[in-house]
Amino acid sequence: MKFMSDSPPSSETSALQTKETEGCLDEALNGSDRVFEFPCNERIRILMRVDCMTRRIRYFSEKQSQFEHESCLHALFELYELLSSRGDIKNELLQELDRQRAQLNRFIDQPGVSNDRLHEVLSEISVAHANLTEVPVRLGPHLAEFEFLQGLKGRVGIPAGSCPFDLPSYFVWLHRPVAIRKASLDAWVAPLAPLMDATALCLRILRDGAEPANYQANQGVFELNPEGRLARLIRVRIPREPELVCEVSANKYVVAVRFRALDEQLRPKAIETRVEFELTLCDF
Repeated sequence: MKFMSDSPPSSETSALQTKETEGCLDEALNGSDRVFEFPCNERIRILMRVDCMTRRIRYFSEKQSQFEHESCLHALFELYELLSSRGDIKNELLQELDRQRAQLNRFIDQPGVSNDRLHEVLSEISVAHANLTEVPVRLGPHLAEFEFLQGLKGRVGIPAGSCPFDLPSYFVWLHRPVAIRKASLDAWVAPLAPLMDATALCLRILRDGAEPANYQANQGVFELNPEGRLARLIRVRIPREPELVCEVSANKYVVAVRFRALDEQLRPKAIETRVEFELTLCDF
């Protein structure tokens, strides 16, 4: 299994430091291929939403400009909203960590399995589980401790509500040195770091726990009989050129993949060509 050869992330990373885990956004921006991901149940869907916000927060926090740090705060507030609307996210994540740990334990001392790497991954899960357990049941309550953030959060939902004349203290903060702004962002994100790190770990194990297969879609349409196999996450990898949109639907009877192009108004349209692609059914 691919994840057994990955090196574990350092335990000394800060709350905002990007973890070395591969996601569709990273690959789409930086890779030679385009990767589409489709969650197959509500638990994975929520974890991918958290992971999406996490990546935005960590990406923009590492930049230098005031506008990029504003984008970081906006993503942080989106994550707050997601957590406040779904109070069960912590328990869902703990259950997923327990499930993956139980699955991995089955591979101990199996032929062809690196026990050293396996125990490293199990250790990562134990650390993530312990750190997440210590987080309050309702995530994000620390926001009320920062009057500055409370006032800002109430304005960002208003069109142009964070202009300098509305929030002069925010205007002053944005003009502080970059290092000071980054220190503030790190402090505000730190209480959520266990959730963010555990989510990234769960998705990394899920992504790396399956091998891809190569297929062809005639006229952009492909169907596969999964033979009762229920995937948790479906990944589709295609070349960046030609530019195509991928749509996936799945159940225990069929996995349907459809590729379409975009017209001048960015509306999907049917294609007549054959598309070679890579499909991964992640069900670990």
